[in-house]
Parts: sequence; C-alpha cells; structure tokens
Amino acid sequence: MLSRGQTQNLKAGDRLPWVAPPSRDTPDNFTPLESLDWQIHIYGECAHDVKAFCEQRDLPLHTFEWSKQAATAGLTENALYLVRSDGYIGLAAPDASIGAIDEYLALLR
Repeated sequence: MLSRGQTQNLKAGDRLPWVAPPSRDTPDNFTPLESLDWQIHIYGECAHDVKAFCEQRDLPLHTFEWSKQAATAGLTENALYLVRSDGYIGLAAPDASIGAIDEYLALLR
C-alpha cells in the first residue's frame, strides 16, 4: 500500500540511496530527511507543474543537480521520488507526473 512505481534501477519500497554532494558547499540528499516529512526528490530538472502541485499541497520539494554520483546511486534523471518520513521511497515515477503523485496520495486517504 505504501509503495508504488519504479524507475530504471529503483522501485518504491527501496531505501532512498545516498548521493554525495557535487561540492563541499552543497548539502547531500539525506540532509532534507532530517525533517521527517514526506517529501519529493527530483534529480535533474523539475517541471513547473510539479513545483506548483507541491506548493499547493504544502509538500516539500527538493531538487538536486543531476550528477554522476546520482546515476551511480541508481537514481533516474528527472524522475520523481516521493520519499516517506522513514527515508524509503513511497512513489517512484520516471515521468515525474503530478497525476502519479495525486493518485498515490489519494490511496493514502
């Protein structure tokens, strides 16, 4: 119930992999997990409609620069990962569609 979808190398239910930051001045992708909120992670470009959806739903959105480290960790460029408060992937959407997020959140109600 809490796990839906998959990308090329990761599926919902997997632990979000750690990605080394591209520079010392940039936080790693686990830093946002300190809040224990459900949150969206995108590695690469984030579509405007996804940003608007997250703002409307007060859903934290974290975008990270696409990097060799992200690819090595098994992440898919521009895919959307809804990360649960326990650090596991609840939804993995390779097309980063808001429809996938909305459908997933409706299942939790």
